[in-house]
Amino acid sequence: MIKDKKIIIFPSPNDLFQFAAKDFKQRAITAINDKGIFSVVLAGGNTPKVFFDTLTSIEDYKKNIPWQQIQFFFGDERYVSFDDVNSNYHMAYEYLFSRVSVKPENIYRMPTEFHDPKDAAKEYEQMLRKAFHINEDAFPEFDLVYLGLGDNAHTASLMPLSEIVNQAVENLFPNKNTQLVASLFVSELEMYRITLTSSAINHGKNIIFLVTGANKATAVHEVLEGKTDPLHYPAQLIHCLQEKTIWYLDLEAAEKLSMQVPRRWER
Repeated sequence: MIKDKKIIIFPSPNDLFQFAAKDFKQRAITAINDKGIFSVVLAGGNTPKVFFDTLTSIEDYKKNIPWQQIQFFFGDERYVSFDDVNSNYHMAYEYLFSRVSVKPENIYRMPTEFHDPKDAAKEYEQMLRKAFHINEDAFPEFDLVYLGLGDNAHTASLMPLSEIVNQAVENLFPNKNTQLVASLFVSELEMYRITLTSSAINHGKNIIFLVTGANKATAVHEVLEGKTDPLHYPAQLIHCLQEKTIWYLDLEAAEKLSMQVPRRWER
């Protein structure tokens, strides 16, 4: 599983997020100089809070990242009101959007106002197709997709044993499935969620996992070094089709990886 991935292990979460912020700035400037815009998919959960705080607390990033030319999308969303504390959008607004000069029209929030989450998923898919000017059989090519990893090896809201993951596993050519967005009910959380599909994620030009903490170590090991079993370890479905999939891990998250894994400490 490791051969098509680039893994960088950092001494601490702070080192990881400092590196990620510098990398974000460079990628944004390069893309904007090249084509005038930078499209990025944000991860949900708690991990991005520190990343966003790093981006907005350092003056160089606040002033010199061309925020108004960045389009922000979401990898998944909990089906709650946009101002709910559990909302990924709310977290991104509190820790990122409200602190830098982002254009409101460049924030593509996953809708959660529909009575049926399936309709919300369809609406977001149409938003993506309109934003990228693509038809029904094409994929958006996000410049950068950020992902997290749950301690059960899920990423975005691609949950173990879920119908959406099962469909991807059963499909012999999962990246040919042109569905971009799906809804699902997560029974253990008693909550609906909306998520990008693995096909939509894999067509991103660059994919970066941000993973910290000892509680993620087993999941990291299973996804990167365990047997191929994406039904139970859905993050194994993620394979960037254009570049190597990149994993930023802190030392605790990487503690169960073998010594054969390439290790680079960045400061």
